[in-house]
Amino acid sequence: MMKQVKSIIWLGIVLLGIYLAISAALKGMYTIESGTIGVLVSFGKFSEQVKPAGLHFKVPFIQQIRVVDAKLQTANYVGKEDARDSDGVSNNPQIQILDSKSLPIGIDLTVQYKVVPESANQLLEQYGENYFFKYINPVIRNVVRDVIGKYQAEEIAQKRAEIGQEIEVRLTKEFEQKPFRLENAGLRNIELPQIVLDKIKEVQLAKQEEQRLGMIEQQAKKSQEIKTIEANTRLIEVTTQAKADAEKKRIEADASAYQITAEAKARAEANRLMAQSITRELIDYLAVQQWDGRYPQTLMGSNSQGGLILSLPNSSDSAASKIVSKPGGSE
Repeated sequence: MMKQVKSIIWLGIVLLGIYLAISAALKGMYTIESGTIGVLVSFGKFSEQVKPAGLHFKVPFIQQIRVVDAKLQTANYVGKEDARDSDGVSNNPQIQILDSKSLPIGIDLTVQYKVVPESANQLLEQYGENYFFKYINPVIRNVVRDVIGKYQAEEIAQKRAEIGQEIEVRLTKEFEQKPFRLENAGLRNIELPQIVLDKIKEVQLAKQEEQRLGMIEQQAKKSQEIKTIEANTRLIEVTTQAKADAEKKRIEADASAYQITAEAKARAEANRLMAQSITRELIDYLAVQQWDGRYPQTLMGSNSQGGLILSLPNSSDSAASKIVSKPGGSE
């Protein structure tokens, strides 16, 4: 009977040992999910090696595992009050700052960042799991205040892109030596005081009026240029027509003068040729051809004492006498 009891006790001890061994083995197994990083803690000291996603083992009751989210984290600064945070998103009130003239300005900003996986142990050692409120949030607010504080409220609206770029550059530099990596910093909205908004509106209206007057002036200049071009065109047309008419008249006058000159030359040439062809014999011959057989009533001659006019008798009833004139004398 005693032997049976001892056997049962030993069996229980063995089973208990097996149970404890299995429990210890199960306690030493742990899983790191995707998008997270595991850091082993041994006697309060963080291990230098981080554990990626997957199944891992640890020493039960001696080592512990701390998990750090390595996914993209978003910090929103919008509105006047805190909003409920969600997975990987921290909602905070807008950043209130003063410009170079101490005017209040509200900045709506979105910053996205990630934890550097290889530096997860450094992150926990320096800042702990609440690293956003210990480091990232103060750095973001300080950078925005430093950048915006250099500008006047009137300039901020016009230099929004420049300011947003400067904020991103400054945050990138702040994160360089830290276990974080900046992914994006977007300036969403700038809330200016009403007095500045009214002044900006006045400036915009003044610029619009200046542009309107400039357009009117340009239109007037353009209209004047068009009128000048039209006047010059008409002047050119009139001048061209006048020159054409004058040229036409000159050509007609030249043609008429040429015709008259040609006719005069032709007559002169004809007269010259005709004068050359007239001789004494031709004249006498033509006179004989034209004589009708009657003597003239008078005969005019010449002598050394003056002109001589002779009255000849009527020879209509007598026979005609043929007179033959010779060169140099008469009968």
